[in-house]
Amino acid sequence: MIKLQNITQAYTTPEGREFKALNNVSLEIKPGEIFGIIGRSGAGKSTLVRCINLLNRPTEGTVIVNGKSLTHLSEDDLRETRREIGMIFQHFNLLSSRTVYDNVALPLELVNTPKDVIRAKVEPLLKLVGLSEHAHKFPSQLSGGQKQRVGIARALTNDPKVLLSDEATSALDPETTTATLALLKRINKELGLTIVMITHEMQVVKQICDRVVVMNYGEIVEAGTVTDIFMAPQHETTKALIGNVMAHDMPQSILDRVREVRARHPLDNQVHLLRLAFSGSSVTRPVISECSRRFNLDFNILRGNVDLVQGETLGSLTVLIEAEITIYQDAVRFMKENGVIVEEITDVK
Repeated sequence: MIKLQNITQAYTTPEGREFKALNNVSLEIKPGEIFGIIGRSGAGKSTLVRCINLLNRPTEGTVIVNGKSLTHLSEDDLRETRREIGMIFQHFNLLSSRTVYDNVALPLELVNTPKDVIRAKVEPLLKLVGLSEHAHKFPSQLSGGQKQRVGIARALTNDPKVLLSDEATSALDPETTTATLALLKRINKELGLTIVMITHEMQVVKQICDRVVVMNYGEIVEAGTVTDIFMAPQHETTKALIGNVMAHDMPQSILDRVREVRARHPLDNQVHLLRLAFSGSSVTRPVISECSRRFNLDFNILRGNVDLVQGETLGSLTVLIEAEITIYQDAVRFMKENGVIVEEITDVK
């Protein structure tokens, strides 16, 4: 559905230096999936999403959407192709002087669509986003969540095949964010839309996305399914973003306890600090208890968390165990064979 090949976006600073907002970025988004692009402010994610509809024309690279190479289209053909790509924004971008109905109808009016055709399109869209009773209100009379629903309805008027969401929930409170994401997920299923979510919030990715790429300084530093990313993040940027959701960062109190235990053992290889990750059936199966009994080990559980990601239960534990190296290795092998991801944390001195 969407292919970005070797996308680079370079600018010249006032001092005459070249700055690359995007540096040789490539990714592929499948038809009908909800795809997340996440990163901190300045990572390049918004620049990247605007390359998909060529609101930003990349310095280098190719943009292919639904089999068409947008970077090689004429301006007239590009304008027509953009009708297949809807977009919703963080700050809604509604016209304050127009009603809800008229804001949604605007894209159709701009191409001189007959009024009866507009009505046949707008009224079902207002019903879809739950705003039929607010059709004649003005944006100033709406809540933030309602304004975003107007933006979503407006983005759907041209029957797009792709919907781009640029930080569309970051101005909303948590409850409204959850409702908006549920609406987008329903639209994805009912209309078969491919949705690209730009966000700096891992909580958003967790709730709605199928796959995700993590960006840092204009480059993709990690990519995978949402479950895989949450289970075993590899890059420091990803770990930091997940920290608030899956509790990957270790508080000082835990670090102090680890140091106390290690101080009692002259041999470092007898004390092991582990981060264990579970998913699916291994969450409910007592693997740790089985391992403890089988190898006569005591697991000192320092921290734990269970969460739901894309309908799948994920769990994580931070544990401390004291064991001879051969017993430790056998225990780790047993846990891995039973679906547990085991990461030893070695940088605590």
